[in-house]
Amino acid sequence: MKNYDLTSDEAGVFFEEANELLESLDRDLVTIEQEATDELIHRIFRSIHTLKGAAGSIGHDPMALLAHAAETLLEKVRNHEIGVSTQMANLLFRVVGNLRIFLTDVAEDRPASAQVEEVIEHLGRMLITDDPIPDQALPQLPLLSDSEYAAVEEGLQSGLSLMVIYAEADSTGIAPLARLLQMYMHIEQIGQIVVSTPSSDELERGEGAKTLVTVALTDLQNAEIEAELSSIFEISVLRIADLSNVSHLLMPVSQAKGKGEEDEADQSRLFAKATKPYPRPRSDDTDRPMKGAAKQMGASSRTIRTSVERLDSLMNLAGELVTDRNRLFQIYEDLSHLLNDEQLAVLNDTVTHLSAVTDRIHDEVFKARMQPIEYVFNKFPRFVRQICQEVGKEVELRVTGQETEVDRTVIEQIGDPILHLVRNAIDHGIETVADRLAAGKEARGQLALSARSEEGNIIVSISDDGKGVDAEKVKRKAISLRLITEEQASSLTYHEAIDLIFAPGLSTAIKISDLSGRGVGMDVVRNNIQRLNGSVVVYSTPGVGTTFELQLPLTLAIIPALLVEVCQQVFALPLPNVVEIFKLDPENVHYVRGRETTYVRGEVLPLVRLEHLFAWEIGAAQSQAEATPVTKTERGVNQQEAGYVVSVSYREIRLGVIVSALLGKQDVVIKPLGYPINNVRGLTGATLLGDGRIGLIADIAALVSLSLELKALVSQTERVGSSFATRPVGQ
Repeated sequence: MKNYDLTSDEAGVFFEEANELLESLDRDLVTIEQEATDELIHRIFRSIHTLKGAAGSIGHDPMALLAHAAETLLEKVRNHEIGVSTQMANLLFRVVGNLRIFLTDVAEDRPASAQVEEVIEHLGRMLITDDPIPDQALPQLPLLSDSEYAAVEEGLQSGLSLMVIYAEADSTGIAPLARLLQMYMHIEQIGQIVVSTPSSDELERGEGAKTLVTVALTDLQNAEIEAELSSIFEISVLRIADLSNVSHLLMPVSQAKGKGEEDEADQSRLFAKATKPYPRPRSDDTDRPMKGAAKQMGASSRTIRTSVERLDSLMNLAGELVTDRNRLFQIYEDLSHLLNDEQLAVLNDTVTHLSAVTDRIHDEVFKARMQPIEYVFNKFPRFVRQICQEVGKEVELRVTGQETEVDRTVIEQIGDPILHLVRNAIDHGIETVADRLAAGKEARGQLALSARSEEGNIIVSISDDGKGVDAEKVKRKAISLRLITEEQASSLTYHEAIDLIFAPGLSTAIKISDLSGRGVGMDVVRNNIQRLNGSVVVYSTPGVGTTFELQLPLTLAIIPALLVEVCQQVFALPLPNVVEIFKLDPENVHYVRGRETTYVRGEVLPLVRLEHLFAWEIGAAQSQAEATPVTKTERGVNQQEAGYVVSVSYREIRLGVIVSALLGKQDVVIKPLGYPINNVRGLTGATLLGDGRIGLIADIAALVSLSLELKALVSQTERVGSSFATRPVGQ
């Protein structure tokens, strides 16, 4: 790289480890406010410490300086010299944010773009504390004679600053007192020394401890003094404080007579409250570059790092193998009548073995692509904390099931929908502290984020114990937007009404803010989830809370499917959604409010024809059906064609898909649809079949949605379709 000492081969390891450390910091800094254990503080310290060494190894001085300042603060916390506060956590989050900016600069090989001087200054100020500090950790300020005190007052009146400088020599150095004498001589060059402990004479005689406390008048500021004195070797700690505004608290000898140990302790704490620390690294305090450590670890490790692009390529190749395997099965069927038994046996064994190997390759690559969903969940503790500070609410986030694994392609696309639902739960769902107390709830709201595996899918739940969804307000808003009529609103159940929150442009927020209220988002959430061949449903109980559940596939690469044929076009119906298959009986097909239905074991099953959904021919047919009653005889004449009904399930909805032929079960490789059919609702992709034809992969959630839009699914007396089921939150 041009701006940094980092080769392209080393960059991958550097960025991987740096990002892991920053993600760990995000998690730990959220926890530190509630539970500042020694183990947690040490882990945060080590993460910053390692990042500092990494920055130094590539020559990124601003990043190293920022990490060093944060490390200094954390060292004080680790030694129990200062406590943890919300202000400190906020400042450390700013540090992490700037470190991310620096990483982006390195990735794009450009000079450091973040200005961190203010953050570093705040980190220094954070070391000023009123908390008790062990006396042995503080130097005793030297007492001033009356003449020295008068000199201080004169210097301050002339515009000079009163500085106290504390230096500690490295105990492992060769000549500690000589280093302190060198420090004293440097201070003499930049200002007027008022008093020091030990004095210059004592230092020249080799007397005194390995610390130097000097009070001096100078026209330089803290940072300038630190720059002047930083060149002295083997100084482990350098602390500088401006006492100009508190000089009246300095104690002349004449006032010290008769003072007790308590006053001396107060005098000692004055130094700690005013000083700004600049700890310097010891000779053994340099980090080995992360990339070097990674190489050493790799020598004995049983795992290696590989790029995501390589895994994607392997999955694509595995998909090609599956396609060719399916093609070989078709060839085997085509040649079965041309070969003798021995030849068929050999071919069958070969195809069977190839099929087994293909399945194993696919499974192994699939497992390699699986990632725990914690990669998505990890960012939410910090996000929840930030939102709570903005809206003035208290919310406790509980995260479970973060070890649940899902394909990385799904991981990459579910972060934004979950983020939007979490944000809405805090802004809309959970009440303010006053409202919660008035409702008899605990002051702090509860927000639960969880994931679990269920029947080949991943279920992600976002639950809150807030006020629930106001169905009447939702209906009024929907009426005002002309999404429904007054008559339709009056017949909606509670759960049907809250389904309207997914309608485009609908928002019940009273006040528009940066968080919500603009009517953009919930429809996008549902569309994005459906685009992943998933679904989103909501369960809400007034006064108790709301739960959103996202059902997502484990992978978007290869799925088991039922192949069917409609109008000479092959469709692949995802097998997890298929409930049962039965022969279509035209005599058992009835029209209910213009919609074809049939009875299955005493229950009404709405029917849909794919050719009507995608060609939109059903509108005219329904209009005619509603205008003119259709007799069973007429219906039998019009529906003599043979066919099957594939009953599919989408949450609580059952739908019968009428197809012409069944082609069997097959693992299909999902390929994205190209223009101009890439945005066709009801289709989630395409696949290449064994006979060379193209199969269209149906999106069951979208099919149900399309069917509902064409005509409400109803039984003879009431609706039989609803995307919600009444059940308490949390069940």
